[in-house]
Formats: sequence, structure tokens, C-alpha cells
Amino acid sequence: MDSERQRPVTISDVAAHAGVSIATVSKALNNRAQVRAETRQRVLEAASELGFQPNALARGLLTGQTRTVGLLTSDSVGRFGIPVLLGAEEAFGAGEMAVLLCDARGDAIREQHHLRTLLGRRVDGLIVVGQSTDPRPSLSHDLPVPVVYAYAPSEDPQDVSFVPDDVQGARTAVEHLLTLGRRRIAHITGPTHYAAARDRATGVRAYGRPWPTPIWPCPASRCTAPGPSAGAARPPRSCCAPTRGSTG
Repeated sequence: MDSERQRPVTISDVAAHAGVSIATVSKALNNRAQVRAETRQRVLEAASELGFQPNALARGLLTGQTRTVGLLTSDSVGRFGIPVLLGAEEAFGAGEMAVLLCDARGDAIREQHHLRTLLGRRVDGLIVVGQSTDPRPSLSHDLPVPVVYAYAPSEDPQDVSFVPDDVQGARTAVEHLLTLGRRRIAHITGPTHYAAARDRATGVRAYGRPWPTPIWPCPASRCTAPGPSAGAARPPRSCCAPTRGSTG
């Protein structure tokens, strides 16, 4: 009796319970048009009563789709990978698709292992999430599924990449502070080898008016600013030089 209770419910069980053929159950569960409405309803009720769960692997073999998407990230702390995961689950949920998360932790060997595992599970597509906005090597070549890159763009311009506009973001931040009446705005930046830090500094400098005072980029951890130009006062070593949008 115990083994009987633990045995998974099969499509044959549903067919016997509903009094129809296995083929009719298959058509009803896959919402095909060759089944009468009352028969479809009887099959659905039988499947619900028995707790039937379709075999995803078998269905995938028939349809060529597993209704799963792999999300491969190198963002071990989840700052960017988790929001992308939540957004993907929200978007795919309407189509009853699942997202499989794998974290490579910035390790190229681990990334290749996860990639083989996801492809072995026949995912229908891949989302690759980076830990910075620096371009990363492409994984798309010779893969049997489409690949989309998020946050970190692919080095291949033929790939599809979605990245933040850090230049415009910095310009918008400066504009917001100016609308609040602020006139001395400090820009504390990050390591200069990060593309995001360089882009944000560019956005601050490229704001729609010339800055009357010079700007020295200064990482939050330590000041690496060059010396000021002739006649300009050096900013404090603890932060970057204040900048002015206007003197009004």
C-alpha cells in the first residue's frame, strides 16, 4: 500500500479515472482543438483529483521546449544577479516558464561547468549577468540556444546586451541636485578601471553647462587625483574637489 501511494500518477491513471483514452487525455491537457469541451473538463477534473503532474522531460521531447531559461551570473553577492532573476521570473511566469540560477563566482572554469549543465538540461535560452559593466567574452558562438547579456555587455557587437546608461544617470543626478538649489556638488567616484566609474565621471563632466571649477576624480577608498592646474586650489585629500553648476 505504501509503495502504491508513493507511485507517481501517470497519464494512464488519468485516462482510466476519466473513462477516456490516453490520446484524449494528452489532447485535453495540451489544450488541442480535437476534444469536446465536456470531455476536456472531465479530464482536467480527473487530473486535479489524482494530483497528476505532467512529465516535463517527456513533454520537452515532444515539443522541443523545456520551458526553462538558464541564468548564469558571476555576481556572487547578488547585487545585480538577484534583481535580474526576479525580473526574469516575473516576465516568464506568465508563460509558466522557470528560471534556473547558476553562480560562477567570477571563475571561468566554473562558468563553463554551469554552461554545460544548463545546456544538458535543454534550457530554451540563457541570460548572462555580469558583476560590472565592463565588457565580457562572448558565450554565444556555436550555442544551440539564444543568449542575452545583462549589465555586463558581450564583447561581440552582434550579441544582444542590455546595460545601464551610467553617463545619463550621472547627468540626471547632477540635474536633480541643481533643481534642489545645490551649487557645490562633490562627485566621489570608484576605481578607475571600472567602466561604470569612468562613465559616471563622464556624465558629471558632460552635464549641459561648463563647470567653472575643475573636477578631480577621487575614489572613495583613496585619492588618486592628479595635481591641480596652475592657479587652482587642490581639493582635500579625503574627497574630490567640489564642483559648481552655477554661482547663483
